[in-house]
Amino acid sequence: MTDSLQFGADAQVNHTLVVLREQKVDIAISDGASLVPGTLLSVDREGDISGRCTSGEGALLRLDYTVQKRPRWLALHLSLGGVNLRGSTLLGVVCKSRASEASTFRVCLRSSTPSGFIDAFLPKDVVSFAKDSTHIDLLRLDGNPDVPGQADWRDLILFFQPTPASFEIRDLRVFIV
Repeated sequence: MTDSLQFGADAQVNHTLVVLREQKVDIAISDGASLVPGTLLSVDREGDISGRCTSGEGALLRLDYTVQKRPRWLALHLSLGGVNLRGSTLLGVVCKSRASEASTFRVCLRSSTPSGFIDAFLPKDVVSFAKDSTHIDLLRLDGNPDVPGQADWRDLILFFQPTPASFEIRDLRVFIV
């Protein structure tokens, strides 16, 4: 999709997801790798992980990896840009996933601050099973000390388990109200 016709606080991340949904991606999992513009894989360089990140054939994202030395983190960053969250109440995600065996990951909203960044984790783990499973989670924004109203940049981050895994994110939707 070449047109970005979405509006609202969640427009940038949802456009990125549309582009990812329509692309065929096949890359090695490595720190700094980008699947499509607005995405970034982050892998702890002190760990040793090998595998592939692919998309297509019904999967928004497919991760298949082994771990030789356990990293502290393995994450996919989805840029939200500098979205202003003043006046917003909730950030929500809906995720459909599947895994060869039960697997979990966490979703986090990261916001820039003058001293670095601050993370606000959504309350529930996403759990993937051998058949399609759907997960919904909400993060309260107003009054949350971990979510500044204004930030130069924000990322929605999926923190995957740093243990061997094979799973698919079949669909992911983000909304901010």
